Amino acid sequence: MTCPKCQSNNVSIQTVGITKSKGKGCFYWLFIGWWLELFMWLFLTLPMLFFKLFGGGKKIKTKVKNFAVCQNCGYNWKA
Repeated sequence: MTCPKCQSNNVSIQTVGITKSKGKGCFYWLFIGWWLELFMWLFLTLPMLFFKLFGGGKKIKTKVKNFAVCQNCGYNWKA
């Protein structure tokens, strides 16, 4: 494998993990979330407290991508 920038053969492949967390969206908070959360905090305080402490809510996605890095000039590209 050769570097497209400097044409060197001194290239290594690195694996990078990219993590994204996803919460609740704008539509949820405008139409459902604000009154649902208020109702749950007012009338169901203990279950809501346990849900916030130990429950989910956010989804996490991890993608793994490979990048080639030139050891001479530092240029990197998707492998």
